[in-house]
Amino acid sequence: MTIAVDFDGVIHRYSRGWADGTIYDPPLPGAIDGLRALMDRDAVFIFTTRGPKQVAAWLRAFEFDVTTDERCSHCNRSSRRIPGCQHCEGTGLLTFWNPRGQLLVTNRKLAATAYLDDRAVRFTDWEQALAEPALKGRS
Repeated sequence: MTIAVDFDGVIHRYSRGWADGTIYDPPLPGAIDGLRALMDRDAVFIFTTRGPKQVAAWLRAFEFDVTTDERCSHCNRSSRRIPGCQHCEGTGLLTFWNPRGQLLVTNRKLAATAYLDDRAVRFTDWEQALAEPALKGRS
């Protein structure tokens, strides 16, 4: 399985919102151990609206093996994009993540078995979704 984990509000405490764009808070309680537990059994990637390099550097401080998807490692081995590469479809950017033991940081929505996100609304049907307080219009 591949599990996607949101960064702000799930790993990074994010107590002041975006603020000035820096990663200013420590991890949420249990976040580091929780990530390690997920990584022991599944492939895990971090998704964020921040720059992937900024988040990767923050995670490395907690001794995670981290990469970003700014360039497909399979294509980069040959120093060029491989047309039809199964990992990036020739774009140079990964389309799927399945290695265990290493975190990928991306600002793109990749395929995953589940997304762990503090702002998610679970979708079952449109009637239920439109009734959700987070999606209701305000008068």
